[in-house]
Amino acid sequence: MLRKLFILLCLVCTVKAGAQQTYSTRSKITEKKADPQIDYKLTGAAMPPLRLFLYHDSAEKRMLNDQASHDDRKESRRKHKDVPTDIRSKLFITNEDVDNGANLFVMIFNPTCSHCEDETVLLEKNMSLFTKSKLILMATPVMEPYLPDFVKLMKLSDYPSIILGVDSSGFMNNVFMYQALPQINIYNRERKLLKTYSGEVSIDTLKQYIE
Repeated sequence: MLRKLFILLCLVCTVKAGAQQTYSTRSKITEKKADPQIDYKLTGAAMPPLRLFLYHDSAEKRMLNDQASHDDRKESRRKHKDVPTDIRSKLFITNEDVDNGANLFVMIFNPTCSHCEDETVLLEKNMSLFTKSKLILMATPVMEPYLPDFVKLMKLSDYPSIILGVDSSGFMNNVFMYQALPQINIYNRERKLLKTYSGEVSIDTLKQYIE
């Protein structure tokens, strides 16, 4: 009996420690807050702070967590900013990671939404148009468990230039129009809001903004 209680206590402590570590990691990257005086939904408004946890399968997550634990790797990246870094090799990205001198497309979506699936397929078929512009697919944290099925269904592994992740900075709360999904926000090179589309959008409509 005492042995069983001891094992149970060890399991509880392990789960608690893991939860604290996860909370600590996520809290560290959400320190930058949006300005409450700015209406980020207005055309011309600056893009709010971005913190996007990138989607990786379980094996990739383990590898990235191991890499992130080495301070020398982080220091090396800081010293060699001129060396291109593959966005997909990171655990999360910020505004600086998508500052590429071209228009930026942010699609807010629900991985269980059929309209979002249709729009994703449309964008995938026209990814050849995105020679400079980056495309981000952003879901809310509660939708994270549904991402693996969405990735498999949409065959996103065939489109490595599409950035997929979970919002961890309240970006969606600041920009969502509460009209329809998907919602596509388009930001110019200075990261000012050019246009917002709610619902499915034709590629002909988007073409004028794609670089």
